[in-house]
Amino acid sequence: MKTVDEWSLAFDQYYNNITSNQAPGLNEYEKSRFLTDAQEAVVVSLYNGTIGTSFEETEEVTDYLSPLVKQSNGEFIGVGVPHVVDGTKIYKLPDDMLFRTLELCTVNTDDCGNMTANVVPVTQDEFWRTMRNPFKGANERRVLRLAFGQNGFSDIAHHKTDYSELYSTFDIDSYTVRYIKRPEPIILADLDDGLTIRGENKAKTCKLDEAIHHAILMEAVKLAKAVWNS
Repeated sequence: MKTVDEWSLAFDQYYNNITSNQAPGLNEYEKSRFLTDAQEAVVVSLYNGTIGTSFEETEEVTDYLSPLVKQSNGEFIGVGVPHVVDGTKIYKLPDDMLFRTLELCTVNTDDCGNMTANVVPVTQDEFWRTMRNPFKGANERRVLRLAFGQNGFSDIAHHKTDYSELYSTFDIDSYTVRYIKRPEPIILADLDDGLTIRGENKAKTCKLDEAIHHAILMEAVKLAKAVWNS
């Protein structure tokens, strides 16, 4: 695992090379910001398959992101947030979530007791078309999920959604989500003067597999060069 000093030195080498030593030097805070943004961009690209193959398509990519996989029981929110239709349940999602990888509900059926149901994401238009469809709508094996943020409804695929609204023809007892969390920031030195990165100010290195460190460095240098050029 690279130390923060090794990250800083490697960044300087690549940055000076790509800018032909013409760009002004960057301080540790600036480099940390670029590295942190680059790390998240690489994680998103790995998940989507724009770098290599997508998450869980190969064991290699799964291993790269496995330190970021977490599981949480959704926090039920009884009041204070809007519902699309009566009878849905609203659950608060983890604050550090980037992407969901698996969602399950336990529903209480009339005849078979508690059963595990898959959660199927739908857009608002799809919801109204499918909610009563016997093949695509909610049943004892399927719960429909709408997503929205604090400022109102958002696109179903947006990875920063704050809540899940679940619709089922049966009572929902629990909601479990497995997800890719946002990686911890890369901070090359303790930050002073009230500076923070993602709410943190203590030096810390990258916790992800060293096999993707080069990709993070290259993305960080590319971001820095774009700022310099502008």
